[in-house]
Amino acid sequence: MNVTFDKKDALNGTISIQIGSADYMPNYDKKLKDYRKKVNIPGFRPGTAPMGMIEKQVGNNILLEEINALASNALHNYITDNKVNLLGEPVLNHDTLVEKIEKGIDYNFKFDLGIAPEFDLNIGKSDVFTRYTVSVDDAEVTEEIGRMRKRFGKLEEVSIAEQDNDMVYLNLVELADDKTELEGGVKADNVPMLLSVVTNAEAKALLTGISKGAKSTVNIFTLFNNDEQEMSHALGVAKVGVADLNPNFSFEVVDIKRNTEGAIDQELFDAAYGPGNITNEADLRAKISEDIKGFYTGQADHLLEHNMMDTLVAKHNVTLPDEFLKRWLMDRYADKFTNENIETAYLPEANYLKNHLVEEKIMTANEIKIEEADIRAAAVEYTKQMFGGYSMSGLNEDLINQLIEPSLKKEDYRSKMINSAVKMKVNAAVKSMITIEEKEVSKEEFMKIVEEHNHAHHANHEH
Repeated sequence: MNVTFDKKDALNGTISIQIGSADYMPNYDKKLKDYRKKVNIPGFRPGTAPMGMIEKQVGNNILLEEINALASNALHNYITDNKVNLLGEPVLNHDTLVEKIEKGIDYNFKFDLGIAPEFDLNIGKSDVFTRYTVSVDDAEVTEEIGRMRKRFGKLEEVSIAEQDNDMVYLNLVELADDKTELEGGVKADNVPMLLSVVTNAEAKALLTGISKGAKSTVNIFTLFNNDEQEMSHALGVAKVGVADLNPNFSFEVVDIKRNTEGAIDQELFDAAYGPGNITNEADLRAKISEDIKGFYTGQADHLLEHNMMDTLVAKHNVTLPDEFLKRWLMDRYADKFTNENIETAYLPEANYLKNHLVEEKIMTANEIKIEEADIRAAAVEYTKQMFGGYSMSGLNEDLINQLIEPSLKKEDYRSKMINSAVKMKVNAAVKSMITIEEKEVSKEEFMKIVEEHNHAHHANHEH
């Protein structure tokens, strides 16, 4: 067997593997004899069936298996022994054509390779980036207290539906054309209707100002804004049957409840931040201000990290074996990449690879290794981000660990957390290598900066 490597250029190469009969025949004969000893063929004792019969039955399969194994092992060994740094996986060359499998002939397989580009890491204190600090004013704190009061408010019974946040509970009955109860028709009790979600003017006017115990009729389709999914759920009817409903329904108001804002008192403090942690409004405002600043700090760090990697990838001008990678994607993921969409679908794959290559360089330069503690830290951070918002009431360390423990046993989730851990450690390393300038901005200025960055970031990754 002969293996040669033809390096076309810095990013492309072809490995040729020549396999002669002397390479595959010894193992082929051995496997054939082993099969003969074990197989049961009517009319013959095990091990006595004619070799020609055995070969006719399984010879081609054994020969194909042996040749494939030789080619695959030779390819893998050459790449490993010569430390060829690949992108994607080897793809069979168009020139390789095996018309038939038979003993006694030589086979020549050619595999095209995409080679990872060589480049030197160029990051230093001359690379200057801005980290924004967002100022938090009293108005934003007051606005958050308002949201908090609604979130921890109470449903109170009222006699008349007057406000958009009033919930009217209805007993609904389907009517016949003569306005009498339809025999076998739909009945649904205690159906909640929030006034703010009723968009039809006539239906909303009917419910606004109505009192408990009132009875009337309504067009069921206008009441539910013609939302078949919502009607199906509320009335207990299969979605396909909604269109067949008679539009006329009678109703009786069985209850009216209003979501009232919670008072700024100890009950609100405990609900938001746990029992006894906050005891007065001044401390509440201070804690909310701290949480909002923490939220913006996370957003500012995220923006900084995006800017860092976008800039550094562009600075290193990483080149890829584009045509090979397009071929490999279409060969490996034929259901996703086709001749029709490859030019567009390839762009995000290429951007990901460029980021990955720069990350690898940073990891090597800083001797970064990912330990189990790093994976768990990434999972904790991911869980916190999932809950979002400023207040993390009830989300303590023990609860977070209970949430992530079963997830870390799942391969997809664990792989995602490993990638997150890599990004966390790479970002930390880059921040220690560059110059970061602090700049204080208002919330409005920061949001504008984020919007402009997102527009530029997505535009670059699309084009």
